[in-house]
Amino acid sequence: MLQVVGETDSESDVENATDDGIYCATCGYMVTRARWRLSMNGHEHVLFNPAGQVFRVLCYREATGAVDRGVPTDEFSWFKGYLWNFALCRRCGNHLGWRFTGDSEPALFFGLIKGKLTFRSGANPED
Repeated sequence: MLQVVGETDSESDVENATDDGIYCATCGYMVTRARWRLSMNGHEHVLFNPAGQVFRVLCYREATGAVDRGVPTDEFSWFKGYLWNFALCRRCGNHLGWRFTGDSEPALFFGLIKGKLTFRSGANPED
């Protein structure tokens, strides 16, 4: 199981944004919204994987701008009782985090890497 380094539930840049959209930092495509913020024993978590990589992960109920890839697994899941697979930007394919599914409520949520998100739109107006 992956270990939690620390958790924080402090006010984030999301709370201060005038636009509710949260975007892919690579291409500017809208990934989620601040109103879809979710607490899984905190909204923001600092976690690490078996290779020792540290991630600052934000939890959201929905991420319509993300597509999930890979077979869901419970191996090294950060959230007990949840399977995970990768969440990629629907536009550019950048790895944004993970999609979690389980039998508990919520049955589905996204853990998105804070550094892979931005609060400024860069989406093409023709989309």
